[in-house]
Formats: sequence, structure tokens, C-alpha cells
Amino acid sequence: MPYIIDGNNLIGVEGKEALNNEESRIILINLLKNFQRQKNTSLIVVFDGSGENFLHQIDQNGKFRVLFPSIGHSADDCIKDLLKKFTNMKDVTVVTSDRELKDYCRSAGAKIINSIEFYHLLKQKAFIIHKSNEEKKRIHIELSEQEVEAWLKVFQKK
Repeated sequence: MPYIIDGNNLIGVEGKEALNNEESRIILINLLKNFQRQKNTSLIVVFDGSGENFLHQIDQNGKFRVLFPSIGHSADDCIKDLLKKFTNMKDVTVVTSDRELKDYCRSAGAKIINSIEFYHLLKQKAFIIHKSNEEKKRIHIELSEQEVEAWLKVFQKK
């Protein structure tokens, strides 16, 4: 399932000062690379503005790309153009909080994840990736049916 990310919109979750901070883009790109590797999916992040300092990030492994719109176009325009290249829209997920872009994506048939929701998912994945296997097991605990029934009995007692 390919992801198309509205980069500036996602950075904006951090606050307005992050939008003008080149370091914020680098941090976000690294978080997205980790996410892309964990999900083993293709991911395209589109930023507004000039990409002069980020040319080394473009098309790293064929599954991760950083794009910047051509002069006179916005990231939203670029995302809309990218969507037109997909034949099976229900497999495409667009990450944005931009209402107009969400409406466009929805009408095209793409899935949408709000930037704030996706940002928290990225942070969670980044947190988990640095944990040992033992710690990961504690984070992803699965209860058996017997354990669930036992806990239900405990909490149902008055």
C-alpha cells in the first residue's frame, strides 16, 4: 500500500517554527524512512519549497522518494498529479490535514490519514524500533482467552 505524505503539513504538527527548520525535515525524513522499512511499502513525501538541500534523499531505494513541486506549483498540486498515476486508489493512503486535499483524495477513492494521527504513529514506531526484543514483547502483549476471562471476572466483582 503506497503512502503519499504532505510533508509540510506533517511537519506542521510540531509547530510553526518546525516548518522553517531544515533540521525538522531531516528528522521527519528519517522517521519516514524507518516507517517505510518497517511496513515494506512505497512512500512518497512531498514538500513545498525548494529541494536543493535534499536532492540526495530522492529515490533512495525505489520505494522511498522525496519530491518538491516544480516552480509555480504547490505540494498539493504535486500530490494530486501523483494520485492520477495510480490505477487502484483504494490501496493508496494520503497523509494530510488539508481539508481541500482530503476532499480531493476522498473523491478519487484514496484512503486518508490525518497528519496528527500519522505523526503519533511515526513517533510510536520510532520509540518501539529502539527497544530490545524483550521490551517489544512487553509492549505488544497478547492475552489468551482464559486470561481475558479471568480479568473480566476480577473487574466484574463488586
